[in-house]
Amino acid sequence: MKPVWIVNHYAIDPTESNSGSRHFSLARRLAELGWSPVIFAASTAHPSGKQRTATSRRVSERSRDGVLFRYLRSPRYTNGFSRVINMLCFSVQLLSPAATRGLPRPQVIIGSTVHPIAAWAASVLARRLVVPFVFEIRDLWPQTLIDMGKFGEQSIPARLMRLLERSLCNRSARIITLLPFAHEYLARQGVPSEKVFWISNGTDLDEFSNMPTANNKSFIVKYLGSIGQANGVETILQSFLAAAERDPHMRLEIIGNGSERLELEKEASQAQHGDRVTFRDPVVKSAVPQVISNADALIINILDLDVYRYGVSMNKLFDYAAAGRPIVLASNARNNLVVEANAGITVPANDASALRDALVSMAESDNSARRAQWGANARSHVAAHYDYRILGTRLHQLLHDVVEQEDNR
Repeated sequence: MKPVWIVNHYAIDPTESNSGSRHFSLARRLAELGWSPVIFAASTAHPSGKQRTATSRRVSERSRDGVLFRYLRSPRYTNGFSRVINMLCFSVQLLSPAATRGLPRPQVIIGSTVHPIAAWAASVLARRLVVPFVFEIRDLWPQTLIDMGKFGEQSIPARLMRLLERSLCNRSARIITLLPFAHEYLARQGVPSEKVFWISNGTDLDEFSNMPTANNKSFIVKYLGSIGQANGVETILQSFLAAAERDPHMRLEIIGNGSERLELEKEASQAQHGDRVTFRDPVVKSAVPQVISNADALIINILDLDVYRYGVSMNKLFDYAAAGRPIVLASNARNNLVVEANAGITVPANDASALRDALVSMAESDNSARRAQWGANARSHVAAHYDYRILGTRLHQLLHDVVEQEDNR
């Protein structure tokens, strides 16, 4: 077995949280292909910031399906300064002898930028052990924060993050990006295109096997995911309330938590037809297929942000498609799974009127055959391109090439 270490501050087992389980799914496939993966993550769950390990030890472990999780003790946090402290503590812990004690020396280390400091710590660890470092870019730091207006292009934080980003690119043997067009951004930073590989987010298709046909008296539309400013859920609610005036059988379920939830619940409670909107708490990732099983359609609104010119790779969209349900997507992003797969209706980003019309059209009774075909198209498309068995095999080949190149030096 070939040891590989994956550093992701927020990595999860899908049985314990509702966050993305990308690295567990990829690592499980790597284990099937002869690797011995270890995922280093914080003891605190994201985004709640709560401790998820019962022990107070600095390092604790759990193992499933050939994947070993090593949880490094980190302090609880809320968004703000305490979260920064949590990031720093995790990164310092990773570089302590206790973090890796008892583990075989890896052949390669992957550092993921759920935040850049953790990836930097992974690169230091790789240099210390004299093994190749693979840099995984999940979000473009600092470009995402610049495009969202958090700080200016020439601000000191942007310049420091840009320097760190370039340093990590230079240190890496390969760069993995989740966004299909991020190589264009990296080329402007002087990164050779042959060094960059696209490995998208995806879905565990088998988890969505034997999904029942929705058989509801009402037409149920569902949204699963975070409910914050960046998630566009307010537009989903507004478009549904307008569509509900035209269709008395339509219902909306919003499953998730976030900073905007209380305000949206209040808005729904005061609106006509708001009694047809239900808010539910998030579920663990492994329970998503069951939650989706009675949906007639699934919806997502991707805000029109400049950073999406490099594409999007949202976990929920792949899970929606794996469930074999038609999708209503509002997006101006450069890539569009719904268009690629012919899996539903697409409208411009954050356009409540267009989204309202799409919902009405989707729910029309004479559209039932089209809905079934859209759902079948969605599942077939992710089976061919975005199942984690396929993506994990792609990662296996990349890591094999990196290790072979290192051995031949």
